[in-house]
Amino acid sequence: MIIEKNGYKLEVNLEATKNYYKSNEVCDCLACQNFSAQAAEKFPKLADFLDAFGVNILRPDSVGWIETDNEVEYIDITYTVCGEILASDGLEVDIYDSLFLSVFVDDEYVPNNHKEGEKWFSLTVFNVKLPWVVQDEE
Repeated sequence: MIIEKNGYKLEVNLEATKNYYKSNEVCDCLACQNFSAQAAEKFPKLADFLDAFGVNILRPDSVGWIETDNEVEYIDITYTVCGEILASDGLEVDIYDSLFLSVFVDDEYVPNNHKEGEKWFSLTVFNVKLPWVVQDEE
């Protein structure tokens, strides 16, 4: 399937992407649990955007974060899409979804379950801040 958005032309294999996420393990650290507890409800436009690529917002491949006071600043949240970038004349897709989010499309990230010869690109989300809603059980 070909998706054209914001100056990008992307070839997406929806079935392969969905299968990738079925086999991909989700990090269970507190910050990732915190993200998963809130992301779908807080960012429905982002969830819809990702879903068009076969990606579930609750299953990122990689999450970089720092803790600040009573919230978590997610430095980057990266998702993998099976397919390839056919054309690009921009660096990001901007989404206003309770926060101003930037989504970068590139093929520099190496997915967790990458297999030789597979085509893929990543969607990396920036500018996410969420309050802590999960508690450390220790």
